[in-house]
Amino acid sequence: MYLSTTIDNAIEDNKSKFVCKQSYRNLLVVLNDTFDDKDLDIKIEKYDDFNHNEFSFTGLYDMYENKKYVVMNVSKKHKKFELSNKIFKDFKFLLSQVIQHESIHQCQWSYKPEEKEPVHVDFRDCGVGTSIKEEQLYLSNIDEIEAYGHDIALEIRHFYPNSNPLHVLRYLNRYKKLSSFFIYKRAFKNIEWQKIKTKLLKHTYKWIRTWNTTH
Repeated sequence: MYLSTTIDNAIEDNKSKFVCKQSYRNLLVVLNDTFDDKDLDIKIEKYDDFNHNEFSFTGLYDMYENKKYVVMNVSKKHKKFELSNKIFKDFKFLLSQVIQHESIHQCQWSYKPEEKEPVHVDFRDCGVGTSIKEEQLYLSNIDEIEAYGHDIALEIRHFYPNSNPLHVLRYLNRYKKLSSFFIYKRAFKNIEWQKIKTKLLKHTYKWIRTWNTTH
Protein backbone atom coordinates (compact mmCIF):
# COMPACT_ATOMS: atom_id res chain seq x y z
CA MET A 1 0.00 0.00 0.00
CA TYR A 2 1.40 3.46 0.76
CA LEU A 3 5.20 2.95 0.40
CA SER A 4 4.85 -0.61 1.75
CA THR A 5 7.29 -2.18 -0.68
CA THR A 6 10.03 0.41 -0.17
CA ILE A 7 9.79 0.43 3.61
CA ASP A 8 9.34 -3.34 4.01
CA ASN A 9 12.32 -4.06 1.75
CA ALA A 10 14.55 -1.67 3.70
CA ILE A 11 13.73 -3.46 6.95
CA GLU A 12 14.09 -6.93 5.40
CA ASP A 13 17.46 -6.02 3.89
CA ASN A 14 18.71 -5.25 7.42
CA LYS A 15 17.16 -8.29 9.08
CA SER A 16 20.51 -9.67 10.28
CA LYS A 17 21.17 -6.40 12.10
CA PHE A 18 17.83 -6.59 13.90
CA VAL A 19 17.66 -10.31 14.72
CA CYS A 20 20.25 -10.42 17.47
CA LYS A 21 20.89 -9.24 21.01
CA GLN A 22 22.23 -5.70 21.19
CA SER A 23 22.27 -2.55 23.28
CA TYR A 24 19.55 0.02 22.90
CA ARG A 25 22.17 2.44 21.63
CA ASN A 26 23.23 0.09 18.84
CA LEU A 27 19.61 -0.74 18.01
CA LEU A 28 18.87 2.96 17.60
CA VAL A 29 21.75 3.32 15.14
CA VAL A 30 20.48 0.35 13.12
CA LEU A 31 16.95 1.75 13.06
CA ASN A 32 18.01 5.14 11.73
CA ASP A 33 20.57 3.73 9.28
CA THR A 34 17.94 1.43 7.77
CA PHE A 35 16.03 4.24 6.10
CA ASP A 36 17.35 6.69 3.54
CA ASP A 37 14.90 9.37 4.59
CA LYS A 38 16.10 12.74 5.88
CA ASP A 39 12.56 13.52 7.02
CA LEU A 40 12.48 10.54 9.40
CA ASP A 41 13.91 10.49 12.92
CA ILE A 42 13.58 7.34 15.06
CA LYS A 43 13.97 7.47 18.83
CA ILE A 44 13.86 4.97 21.69
CA GLU A 45 11.92 5.62 24.89
CA LYS A 46 12.15 3.44 28.01
CA TYR A 47 9.28 2.59 30.35
CA ASP A 48 9.07 0.83 33.71
CA ASP A 49 5.97 -1.15 32.80
CA PHE A 50 7.51 -2.82 29.73
CA ASN A 51 8.85 -6.35 30.12
CA HIS A 52 12.16 -7.60 28.78
CA ASN A 53 12.16 -7.50 24.95
CA GLU A 54 8.63 -6.09 24.92
CA PHE A 55 8.18 -3.24 22.46
CA SER A 56 5.69 -1.03 20.67
CA PHE A 57 5.86 1.84 18.20
CA THR A 58 4.25 5.26 18.19
CA GLY A 59 4.70 8.13 15.79
CA LEU A 60 4.17 11.79 15.05
CA TYR A 61 4.41 14.04 12.03
CA ASP A 62 5.62 17.58 12.77
CA MET A 63 4.36 19.86 10.02
CA TYR A 64 6.53 22.76 11.21
CA GLU A 65 9.70 20.76 10.66
CA ASN A 66 8.22 18.62 7.88
CA LYS A 67 9.58 15.65 9.77
CA LYS A 68 8.29 12.23 10.81
CA TYR A 69 9.15 10.99 14.29
CA VAL A 70 8.88 7.33 15.22
CA VAL A 71 9.40 6.11 18.77
CA MET A 72 10.23 2.54 19.72
CA ASN A 73 9.04 1.96 23.28
CA VAL A 74 11.05 -0.57 25.30
CA SER A 75 11.77 -1.69 28.86
CA LYS A 76 13.56 0.67 31.21
CA LYS A 77 14.64 -2.26 33.40
CA HIS A 78 17.07 -3.63 30.83
CA LYS A 79 19.95 -2.30 28.74
CA LYS A 80 19.75 -4.72 25.83
CA PHE A 81 17.09 -5.83 23.40
CA GLU A 82 16.87 -9.22 21.72
CA LEU A 83 14.75 -9.82 18.64
CA SER A 84 14.14 -13.40 17.48
CA ASN A 85 13.42 -14.70 14.01
CA LYS A 86 9.93 -15.57 15.19
CA ILE A 87 9.13 -12.02 16.24
CA PHE A 88 10.84 -10.29 13.33
CA LYS A 89 7.82 -10.53 11.03
CA ASP A 90 5.59 -8.61 13.45
CA PHE A 91 8.44 -6.20 14.27
CA LYS A 92 8.82 -5.39 10.58
CA PHE A 93 5.09 -4.97 10.14
CA LEU A 94 4.61 -2.64 13.13
CA LEU A 95 7.62 -0.50 12.26
CA SER A 96 6.55 -0.26 8.63
CA GLN A 97 2.97 0.52 9.60
CA VAL A 98 3.84 3.46 11.82
CA ILE A 99 6.23 4.95 9.25
CA GLN A 100 3.56 4.66 6.58
CA HIS A 101 0.98 6.26 8.90
CA GLU A 102 3.18 9.31 9.44
CA SER A 103 4.14 9.42 5.76
CA ILE A 104 0.45 9.69 4.89
CA HIS A 105 0.20 12.68 7.25
CA GLN A 106 3.24 14.21 5.58
CA CYS A 107 1.55 13.81 2.20
CA GLN A 108 -1.72 15.25 3.53
CA TRP A 109 0.01 18.34 4.87
CA SER A 110 1.90 18.91 1.62
CA TYR A 111 -1.47 20.02 0.23
CA LYS A 112 -2.13 22.39 3.15
CA PRO A 113 0.67 24.97 2.97
CA GLU A 114 -1.40 27.70 4.58
CA GLU A 115 -2.56 25.64 7.53
CA LYS A 116 -0.42 25.72 10.64
CA GLU A 117 -1.67 23.78 13.62
CA PRO A 118 0.81 22.18 16.03
CA VAL A 119 0.48 18.48 16.78
CA HIS A 120 1.60 17.44 20.24
CA VAL A 121 0.17 13.97 20.72
CA ASP A 122 -0.48 10.71 18.94
CA PHE A 123 -3.44 8.74 20.21
CA ARG A 124 -2.25 5.36 18.99
CA ASP A 125 -1.30 4.81 22.65
CA CYS A 126 -5.08 4.61 23.22
CA GLY A 127 -5.25 8.15 24.56
CA VAL A 128 -3.22 7.67 27.74
CA GLY A 129 -3.09 10.96 29.62
CA THR A 130 -5.89 12.55 27.61
CA SER A 131 -9.62 12.83 28.06
CA ILE A 132 -12.00 10.67 26.06
CA LYS A 133 -13.44 13.82 24.46
CA GLU A 134 -9.99 14.85 23.24
CA GLU A 135 -9.39 11.39 21.84
CA GLN A 136 -12.75 11.38 20.06
CA LEU A 137 -12.06 14.80 18.56
CA TYR A 138 -8.63 13.67 17.39
CA LEU A 139 -9.88 10.47 15.82
CA SER A 140 -12.76 12.33 14.13
CA ASN A 141 -10.32 14.36 12.06
CA ILE A 142 -10.50 13.36 8.41
CA ASP A 143 -6.71 13.07 8.14
CA GLU A 144 -6.65 10.57 11.00
CA ILE A 145 -9.57 8.65 9.53
CA GLU A 146 -7.69 8.27 6.25
CA ALA A 147 -4.46 7.20 7.97
CA TYR A 148 -6.22 4.78 10.30
CA GLY A 149 -8.15 3.35 7.36
CA HIS A 150 -4.75 2.56 5.87
CA ASP A 151 -3.63 0.99 9.17
CA ILE A 152 -6.68 -1.27 9.17
CA ALA A 153 -6.10 -2.30 5.56
CA LEU A 154 -2.50 -3.20 6.41
CA GLU A 155 -3.63 -5.22 9.43
CA ILE A 156 -6.15 -7.14 7.33
CA ARG A 157 -3.44 -8.06 4.85
CA HIS A 158 -0.87 -8.94 7.53
CA PHE A 159 -2.95 -10.85 10.07
CA TYR A 160 -5.52 -12.43 7.73
CA PRO A 161 -3.64 -13.05 4.46
CA ASN A 162 -5.75 -16.05 3.49
CA SER A 163 -9.09 -14.33 3.98
CA ASN A 164 -11.00 -12.25 1.47
CA PRO A 165 -10.20 -8.69 2.63
CA LEU A 166 -13.65 -7.44 1.71
CA HIS A 167 -15.21 -10.18 3.83
CA VAL A 168 -12.99 -9.16 6.76
CA LEU A 169 -13.96 -5.54 6.21
CA ARG A 170 -17.64 -6.46 6.34
CA TYR A 171 -17.26 -8.33 9.64
CA LEU A 172 -14.54 -6.32 11.39
CA ASN A 173 -15.86 -7.05 14.87
CA ARG A 174 -15.03 -10.73 14.44
CA TYR A 175 -11.33 -10.09 13.73
CA LYS A 176 -9.69 -9.23 17.03
CA LYS A 177 -6.20 -8.52 15.67
CA LEU A 178 -7.38 -5.38 13.89
CA SER A 179 -6.16 -3.14 16.70
CA SER A 180 -6.56 0.10 14.75
CA PHE A 181 -10.29 -0.51 14.30
CA PHE A 182 -10.72 -1.35 17.98
CA ILE A 183 -9.00 1.90 18.96
CA TYR A 184 -11.93 3.66 17.30
CA LYS A 185 -14.49 1.27 18.73
CA ARG A 186 -13.22 1.81 22.29
CA ALA A 187 -12.98 5.57 21.87
CA PHE A 188 -16.59 5.87 20.67
CA LYS A 189 -18.08 3.25 22.97
CA ASN A 190 -21.69 3.94 23.95
CA ILE A 191 -22.07 6.92 21.64
CA GLU A 192 -23.35 7.25 18.08
CA TRP A 193 -20.39 7.18 15.66
CA GLN A 194 -21.91 5.71 12.51
CA LYS A 195 -20.86 8.62 10.29
CA ILE A 196 -17.25 8.37 11.47
CA LYS A 197 -17.32 4.58 11.13
CA THR A 198 -18.66 4.84 7.58
CA LYS A 199 -15.84 7.21 6.62
CA LEU A 200 -13.28 4.94 8.28
CA LEU A 201 -14.51 1.88 6.39
CA LYS A 202 -14.65 3.78 3.09
CA HIS A 203 -11.00 4.75 3.47
CA THR A 204 -10.08 1.21 4.45
CA TYR A 205 -11.86 -0.06 1.34
CA LYS A 206 -10.04 2.52 -0.78
CA TRP A 207 -6.64 1.31 0.45
CA ILE A 208 -7.61 -2.34 -0.06
CA ARG A 209 -8.67 -1.58 -3.63
CA THR A 210 -5.45 0.36 -4.23
CA TRP A 211 -3.39 -2.63 -3.16
CA ASN A 212 -5.46 -5.10 -5.18
CA THR A 213 -5.18 -3.07 -8.39
CA THR A 214 -1.39 -2.66 -8.14
CA HIS A 215 -0.49 -6.28 -7.30
